[in-house]
Amino acid sequence: MSWDGNGCIFTHHQIKKTRINKIIYAMKTPMNWLHSFEAAARLGNMTLAASEVGLTQAAMSQQIKALEIRLGRQLFVREPRGVSLTAAGTRLYAEIAPSLDQIGNALKRYATPRRNRLRLLCNTSLATRWLNDLLPKFQRMHPDILLELRTALWPPDRLGYDADVEIFLGFGVRPPRAEFLVQSPFVAVAAPEIAARVVSQDQGIPLIRISGLSHVFDTWLSRKENKKIKFVDVAETDSNHGALTMAEAGLGLTLCSSFLAKQSIHEGRLQVLTDAKVAPDVAYWLQLKDVTKPAAILFRDWIMATLS
Repeated sequence: MSWDGNGCIFTHHQIKKTRINKIIYAMKTPMNWLHSFEAAARLGNMTLAASEVGLTQAAMSQQIKALEIRLGRQLFVREPRGVSLTAAGTRLYAEIAPSLDQIGNALKRYATPRRNRLRLLCNTSLATRWLNDLLPKFQRMHPDILLELRTALWPPDRLGYDADVEIFLGFGVRPPRAEFLVQSPFVAVAAPEIAARVVSQDQGIPLIRISGLSHVFDTWLSRKENKKIKFVDVAETDSNHGALTMAEAGLGLTLCSSFLAKQSIHEGRLQVLTDAKVAPDVAYWLQLKDVTKPAAILFRDWIMATLS
């Protein structure tokens, strides 16, 4: 027999029954809700999470809301540029993410017992604008390797994903154990009609900002030639890819990775507004978790050869 601290006595049978009821209640929570929660927590963005799990953004939001109601806890703070975890959400993610990975890995071992899995974590914009189109060629060359790709906006966004190869955007000094891929200073770009207005020094030029890069935009705007023009913020996005897509559509001028903008500039959809580079020390880097894993080494050598 046990006390509950309030003067009530419970038998061991009652305690055991209570625990069993809690387990049964937890099992009634649909697994797809938990998968949706895990994806949103890891990516910090409902749109990206919905795309990953194959849902519409509305369906994703409904599942998250249903989970919050089931648990009686708010799990996310909705922000203009994404979502962040509450204290309760952080605890839940820490407890369920390893279990979901363990279940997923166990199922994968049964589903593909003879294929060599290569886990890639790549900068979101680089994957969207460049890497995704190259992966079919690598897979044809190495059909025995099963590629698993996840994306993150910045290196800290990996949220525990144990990648064999990481490709990320870096500023300044070389990151520890990283290998240089390609230099990618930022440049000012705009669709031809917007670029013509800048050259004519029209006022009220629309500006598309990228979250987390205020220092890059402020440095560019402070240049003497740019002080003559009034720029008006019209949009802010969380990625180079988002900014480039908006600029290509004629929404405004933006500063972005020159490597990612190269194709659009070549095709005439964007124009570079000045020869002067912004943030010239920006580059993409590659890092291997295990330098002895054959699949990771094959991928690294292939990427290096592609860029050479």
